[in-house]
Formats: sequence, C-alpha cells, structure tokens
Amino acid sequence: MTESEGGRMQFEEDDHRAAFVFSNLRAEDAAAKHSSRPAKRRKVARPDAPKPQAVAEAEASFPPLFDGAESPDAVRLRKELFETSWPIVEDGIQHVLREANRTTLDEVTSFLQRAAEAKTGKIAAGFIITGPNIASQDLLFEQLAETLSAATQASFVRLRAADAPNLKAALKKIIRDATTGRSEDGDGMDAEGRKYLDYDLEGLLAFLAQHQLPLRVIVSFQDSEAFESGLLSDLIALFHSWRDRIQFDVLFGIATSVELFEARLLKSTARQLYGAQFDVVQADSVLESVIKSAVAGTRATLRIGPSLLRSLVERQQGQAAGVQAFISSLKYAYMCHFYANPLSVLLAGDDRLQPTLLQPEHIEAVRTLDSFQSHVEAAVEARQLNHAQSLIEDDQYLATQILRQAQKRQAYLLHLLRSLHLVQCTGLSTASFVELYISALSGGIDIEQASGTVPLEDAIKRLNPGDFLSLVGRLLSAVRTGSSELGLRGWEAEAEELVGALGELRDEVEGLVERSKSNGATLKSKYSAQSRILRTTVVAQKVQLSRDTATLTEEDKAYTKAVDTLLELASQALHCDPIESLFLHEAWVFDSKAPYRDVFVPAPGATFDRALSRPQDYLACACCSKANGGLASTLPTTAILYHLYTEAGALINVADLWSAYYALVGDESDVGLDERSALVCFYRGLAELRMMGFVKQSRKKADHVAKLKWL
Repeated sequence: MTESEGGRMQFEEDDHRAAFVFSNLRAEDAAAKHSSRPAKRRKVARPDAPKPQAVAEAEASFPPLFDGAESPDAVRLRKELFETSWPIVEDGIQHVLREANRTTLDEVTSFLQRAAEAKTGKIAAGFIITGPNIASQDLLFEQLAETLSAATQASFVRLRAADAPNLKAALKKIIRDATTGRSEDGDGMDAEGRKYLDYDLEGLLAFLAQHQLPLRVIVSFQDSEAFESGLLSDLIALFHSWRDRIQFDVLFGIATSVELFEARLLKSTARQLYGAQFDVVQADSVLESVIKSAVAGTRATLRIGPSLLRSLVERQQGQAAGVQAFISSLKYAYMCHFYANPLSVLLAGDDRLQPTLLQPEHIEAVRTLDSFQSHVEAAVEARQLNHAQSLIEDDQYLATQILRQAQKRQAYLLHLLRSLHLVQCTGLSTASFVELYISALSGGIDIEQASGTVPLEDAIKRLNPGDFLSLVGRLLSAVRTGSSELGLRGWEAEAEELVGALGELRDEVEGLVERSKSNGATLKSKYSAQSRILRTTVVAQKVQLSRDTATLTEEDKAYTKAVDTLLELASQALHCDPIESLFLHEAWVFDSKAPYRDVFVPAPGATFDRALSRPQDYLACACCSKANGGLASTLPTTAILYHLYTEAGALINVADLWSAYYALVGDESDVGLDERSALVCFYRGLAELRMMGFVKQSRKKADHVAKLKWL
C-alpha cells in the first residue's frame, strides 16, 4: 500500500491477496522467465537412456550389511534369492485364488448364457453369496469381468456404493465403463453427429450400435447391501424398460442372504428379476489354501515363524481383512528377511553357496545365534567335546557345518509336511491345517494324550474295527499320493517299512473281523467302551457299583495288539521336533513381529503424541532436551501448542491460545520472538495441528476451535 501525490491511499493488486507465493529465483532469473524470448533448452539424458553399469548396480542392489563389510557377491546373492523365491510363491498364490472361484465363475457364466436364450421378459440376476468378508471378494469380481466379457462378449460394469450415490452418478459410471476401451473415439457422438448427455442410455445404445458391439451390458453391484434400496429399485426399473433395446443383466454381491436382500426391494421390482443363487468359497477356506501353498508348501523358500504367522491369521480373522492384505504381509516378510538379514545367503543352494562366499563376519554372526548356543550345549551334553570345541574355535570347521545344514533343513521340512499331511488324513483331529501347522512349528508334533501337541492317542485306541481299517486305508493312500496343495509327492518308496507294516495290520484285522463274524461275536479291544461293564454287588444290604473289564476272546486280544501296534507306528511316523530346535533356523525362518506391526498395524496416534510431547527424541537437539517432556520456549511451535492443547477443554479460544503462546516465546523469553514472527509461527503450528486431526473449526463459536482427540 503506497501514498499518492494527492494524499489519498492507493491499493496495489497484491494487497487484496490472501496468501503469497515466494520464489527462490533471483531477479535476473525472474526477468528472464517472464521474457518473451523462450529460454534455451538444456540437454538432459533421456529417461530410457542406458545408465552406466556402476550406477545401475548401485541403484538396483541391496545395501551391504555388517556395517558395510559385506562382500558385493553376498549382497548380489541376497537380492537374487529374493527375486527368484518370491515370484514362485506369488504364482502359486494366484493359481490358488483363481481356482478357488473357478466353480462360481463357471456357474455364473452358464446361467447368463442360458438366460440370454430364454425369453422370460425379465432381467437375469445372479445373487452371489460372498459372506461377511466383502473385502476378500475383489478378485472374484475381477475374474467375473474377465470371464464374462470373453464368454458373452458383453460390456461388464462394476458398481460400488461409493461410486453411485444417486441415479445420475450410477448411470454416468455405467455408460463410462461400458464405452471406455471399446473404441478410440469415445466422444459421445453417433454417426449423425448428435451428442448425448453422459447419463443418457440413448448415448450408450448409439455407441454400441455404431461400433457393432453386442447390445448387452452386465452390471455387477459388488456391495449391493450398501446401496440405497430406492436407488436399486430405480436402476432395475430403468433397465427393465430398456429390455427391447439393450439387454441388461445384473449381479449382486450379498453378504447375508437372498431373502434379506429381496425384502429391501419393492415387490414390483422383485417381480422384474429372474435370478439364481451362487455360493462362493468363504475367505477362511481361501486363506487356508493360500497358507498351504505359499507358507507351508514345498515351494516356499522362506518359512514364516509361528508367532508372526499366528499374528497374521488373527488379523485376518479379527479385522475381516482381504486375502490381498495377507499376501502383502507375506511379501513384506520376504523383503525384510532378504534385505536386512545377512545370513539369508545360507538359503542358497549348494550350486550358488560357495565356501568362499562366507566371510569372517558370517562366522562371527553365526556364533551369536541362540540356535548355535543350543547346538553347542547339546553336543557337550552328548559328550561330543571335540565337535563342540571345533564349532567355537575353528572357523573352517564351522563353515563346513554351515554348508551341511541345507540338506538337514530340507529333510526336516519334508518330514514336517508329511507328518502334517498324515495327521489330517487320519480325520481324528478337529483342528484346521493352519492351527496344526502353527502348533507343529512352535511345539513339534507328538500324539501322546498327556503332553502331546496333537493328542490322538485316545482316539486311536477307541477305534472300532471298521474305523481301524478305514484309517489304515487313508494312511496308505496319503503315503502313495502325497498332497498337491502342499507340493508333496508320494513317498511310498522311502517308507517301505511303514507301508509294509500298515498292510500287514490291515490284512490281520480283516481276518479277525471274518473270524468274529463266523463265531457270532463282535470284535472289540480292551480300550473300547464295550469291553467295560458295570458290576453290581450287595454287601450288608448296600448296593455297590464297580467297573470291570469284560472277558476278551482270542480275537479281541489280537485286535488289541493290532491297535497298540498302529499307535506305535503312528507315534514314530508323526513325531516331529519344533522348528526352534534346528541349528541355524534363524537363517531361513522369519518370526519378527516388530516391523510387521509397525507397517500393517500402525499406531499413528501414539506416534504423534510422543513426537509432539518429546520432540527431542526425534530431533536430538540440545535445546529441546532441556524440557525433558515438559513445556519450554525452545520447543517447536507445534509441540508448544500441543502441550497447551492437552490442558484445554473441548472448545479452545484461539485468542487465549495465542496469548499463552506469545507469553512463552515473546520478547522476554529465551527465544525472544517479536509479535509478527510469533504470529506467523502460531498460525503455522495451528495449521499443522489441524492437518494431523487434532482440531477443527467450531460451528458453535467462530473464534474457537473444537478439540477432536483426548490423549
């Protein structure tokens, strides 16, 4: 604002602006910028130009660990292991997810193809029961879009409640998605040059006719229960009125039931639908299949520890998160392990893990592991003193032992998976595979009833002859065929002794059953309930009840011996040690919950509170450390306002807040800010508090802000 020659005040253009943008350009640069002559173009490298090899390797490789002492070969090997191991796991996951919905896709496709041929005068409607976990069904509707577009040649449109708040927005979404990507010139004009509104179905009809596309549109309501019932009724009625020009088919994703969904619609609207119900594989079954393939299967290079895996599963069940969230967590675990663990190079095979690759830092790191200490202590207890001493003192001997652990690791994992497969095939355990797998990793597999992790002893003892033969048949079939989900092949050739013993037991029990039938008796063992009788005796006019064992025949005694033999075989075949008992399990098991929890279950409120109440923990400056969690003038402005914020009530007077702030940082304080500088800092700090969600403008009082969080 300047003063004119006549004494009146004149205003410049910038005086009325609410904010200013300050540029760092110098005066001559600014003048050159506004000059009419274009600036000289600078030569820059093309984005697709090849970079120097050293720069490319530096950008693409992992950082060297061991405080920079890790060799480039080891760094490169860690990166290669991640790039080769994760794609294999990811391909297996995608195969599982697609196969899980294969039946539903075929049924929906067949229904819509039959509906196109039937002349019912109604709209074909598919009611897909997805269950309460809607978040996990994104892949299903993506597969529906791909499959139905290819099978019916129709335009597929996915609608969510957030995309269609009203009828006009829903029509815009339908027309835009039905025309996008079908032609290069999607300008909303027909052959005669007429333009249509972006929510007019006449424009969609003209577009399909102009480009000779099928006059059929499939509209899917992914979260149909989140739509307003009036909006759904209006859309269905509109689609029905266009049946003679465009064939509309609808798909509804339903979390509850068809009856509850139909109750939300008008009866006149429901009569316009010709529908069928389709049940989708539930998210729990899909998650178990994913864990079998990507976590527990033989394709997995890295093993997720029991503690972390339990946390991941609990989050999936507690937060109703989609399967994609579990896959992201799994990939993050792979990245953390190969990026930050220098011992992850030990996961390489014998062809890539050479003895020269192991540095003295690797040897020293191995000696700090808990599994190394446990291995040495076990060797001392077994009186293998030379072995224990060589592990501690001889680096070359320890390197040789490290290279031998790859075969032992593979043998342990193979035995673990085979044992779990046999436990599931018995049908005697009520736990799911995920629960069995986590229990086996943490505590091993032991079928003893008293202290076993998978107590099957009583269930095996109480088997009747029919169940006994069925169990033996299932075990033999499991050994011969393996498991495709786990990537297990049959191991009959490696378990000849077990297969032979089970075959002999089957033949023996079948013979015992035939002999018992010929004798007119029922075959039983001493463990069955039929072999225990209740005996009544009268002593001194008092009735006493006691349990006694019925007399066993020779066939019963032989069957009891067969049950004991089966129990012994199962105890030996299914026994497995916990994963922590293996030497060097830290190199191929990732069980750290700290990085996972910080990334996938963040706590921003607690982080903001600590950062604003104790900024010295983050800034590491001497001026803030003097406050020691209290209020001081040397703290950042936002931290000072946060301290005053915690002491205020639900409504905060901005003038009072400014007075308290300026009294702390004013001219007489250690900071000594003048009023104008303090006001700038005050407004900036208040804006940051608003951005972080602590305050908002109050509607009750114009000069107050409302408090949003109480910590």
